Amino acid sequence: MITINKEAAQEIKSHLVNPENKDLKMRFAIEEGEGGFEYLMGFDEYQDGDVHLESNGVEYLVYYKQKELLKGTTVDFDEINKEEGYQFIFTNPNDKNQENN
Repeated sequence: MITINKEAAQEIKSHLVNPENKDLKMRFAIEEGEGGFEYLMGFDEYQDGDVHLESNGVEYLVYYKQKELLKGTTVDFDEINKEEGYQFIFTNPNDKNQENN
């Protein structure tokens, strides 16, 4: 469903060593707005109705009702420009407002 590339997986895993995140999974979610999708991510517990998957060694959760919106999404961790530094980048073929779709 979601492909987490190597760099993004390493960044996520580096936060899993924090005792606060023990036994938690990465959750990906979407909010739909006029300008397209806004992506949310954070560590969370499994809830009834979640989709529990894995990519590049990272276990992650998705709300069942959002699975079609996230299908085919790629998560990268890269530097867009020097001022903003490194950040997570989402490429989603389902976002009609995203460039290159």
